[in-house]
Amino acid sequence: MLLVSQLLIGAAIGLVITTTGVGGGVILLPVLIYLFGMNALAAVATANLLSMLMKLSSSYIHFRLGNIPLKPALLILAIMFPATFLASYGVTWLGSQPQYYDRVESVLNILMIVAIVFSLILFLQRMVRRSSLSDPLIPLSPPSSVTFASLFFPGMSAGFVLGATGVGGGLVVLPVLMRFAQMGIKEAIGTSIFITTILSGGSAIAYSAGGYTDVHTALILCLGSLLSIPLARYLLVYLSERFFQYITLSFILISIIMMSWKLIN
Repeated sequence: MLLVSQLLIGAAIGLVITTTGVGGGVILLPVLIYLFGMNALAAVATANLLSMLMKLSSSYIHFRLGNIPLKPALLILAIMFPATFLASYGVTWLGSQPQYYDRVESVLNILMIVAIVFSLILFLQRMVRRSSLSDPLIPLSPPSSVTFASLFFPGMSAGFVLGATGVGGGLVVLPVLMRFAQMGIKEAIGTSIFITTILSGGSAIAYSAGGYTDVHTALILCLGSLLSIPLARYLLVYLSERFFQYITLSFILISIIMMSWKLIN
């Protein structure tokens, strides 16, 4: 594939990640599998590294815009990190065993679809709940009031899924933040990007130990993503929360269709 094409693909991916928080499962995995010919393990490993690199600049943009409430962000990060790291090492070890390799590939594909469908349910519940609140004097609980106990199980589950499959930000973490941390869509997008930047880095280290990561492809796509930063910042400032809700929902549905098609074929 030509370098210019790779840079343009990177720019498109970067725009989607910054404006919706969706990345690993929806965009990166299908692109790496269908356009770059990677198998599931290589795609997950490369997606984690690429997600970390791309989201560094995205995290900075959202931090400057005030979209990252630090207290709940650090709380759920502390919950998710152990599960993400252990899941990454577990999948890497199983994938290195010839007798388990094909089984790991199949389980990863199924787990991706299950995670995406579950996140769709959470996302729709949150959208319906917010739209049903007609009285402005009865708001959702502020993010700062969220407790460790309320986030522990969903946080650990999201961390495991992210570490094992690369499906994380917009598909798993974002609905968890909206449903259990009571965040609005822009705060949830910013926080999910910040959290998955760090978690994807830890997961990328685990996968690199197994030699599955395509560092060259990740760096080229990351360089291309930098081209979309000015447009992404403009969209985040001037477009409404409802717009971002529908865009994120669209990408979740597209991901379900693409990953289901891959599993069937």
